[in-house]
Amino acid sequence: MIVAFFLALVLETLPSGPIYGMVHPDFVAMLLLYWSIRSGSELSYTLIWLIGLLQDLVMGDVPGGQAIAAVLMIYALVNGMSRVRRLFVWEQLVFIFMLLFLHRLVVWLWQLWSGPVSWHFSLLLSPLIGALLWPLFTYLLDTLRHHLKTSS
Repeated sequence: MIVAFFLALVLETLPSGPIYGMVHPDFVAMLLLYWSIRSGSELSYTLIWLIGLLQDLVMGDVPGGQAIAAVLMIYALVNGMSRVRRLFVWEQLVFIFMLLFLHRLVVWLWQLWSGPVSWHFSLLLSPLIGALLWPLFTYLLDTLRHHLKTSS
């Protein structure tokens, strides 16, 4: 799990062009969603908060934005978990999109509170790309978890 979060932080900070910077999904948020869905109670809100603060420090964002957004996103996931398990795959993607958009919106509002920030289409596009990548993302992580369990 630690290695996965380290890799997610690296993916967040890779030098890239302005377009990738605006539209890439939040890999740390996606990993938090994945781990919360798969493991249930292993991630405490304190750990989620600390991961968010670490992401704020690494990204150079206003401290607290990612942390608050991550805790709210996982809280919404946990409250809707029983309903999500009964949904079709495409309906789950809509739920994942809404969670990733909630995360992005809270971070944007936190940054807006600390100074002027412009509204742009990446606030919608980035969560949409994350939701569309969700099946591949979960497949890769499930495969990795399976290989790690069988090798140990």
